[in-house]
Amino acid sequence: MNPLQYTSKEMFSSTELIRKNKMIFDKLSKNEIDKAIILRDGKPSFMLLEFSKYEELMHEYISLKESIQNKNLKTNKIKKVYEYEDNIKIVESEPTTKELDDEDLASALKEIENLQIEELNSETNKEKKEKDEKEPLKEFWE
Repeated sequence: MNPLQYTSKEMFSSTELIRKNKMIFDKLSKNEIDKAIILRDGKPSFMLLEFSKYEELMHEYISLKESIQNKNLKTNKIKKVYEYEDNIKIVESEPTTKELDDEDLASALKEIENLQIEELNSETNKEKKEKDEKEPLKEFWE
């Protein structure tokens, strides 16, 4: 069943729903139709589903949502080394948002510094090229 697609036998006007509601409910319960689309002013306005189908849709939605959240949360564990006088202790822990933010910030700052250095190098190279190009012109005109 695709809840976004519907056929003409599943469409009923709101007036028809009021007058023939028993017939519509019977069709739904006997699985003659998957859903009933109720039209208001000729446009789809409401959808009637059998409750078990609604539960199936919601179960599928929740499981997909959880699987997406779990994929987003999977990250490498962080190893921290603590040294106390003679003892060395290694602790593995799940990264927290603060730790991730600090790591992201540090890597972003490194990238920015690299970009700035490259920009400065390219600017100095441009200036040198411009000076080289200008000098022969000055000599020619002088």
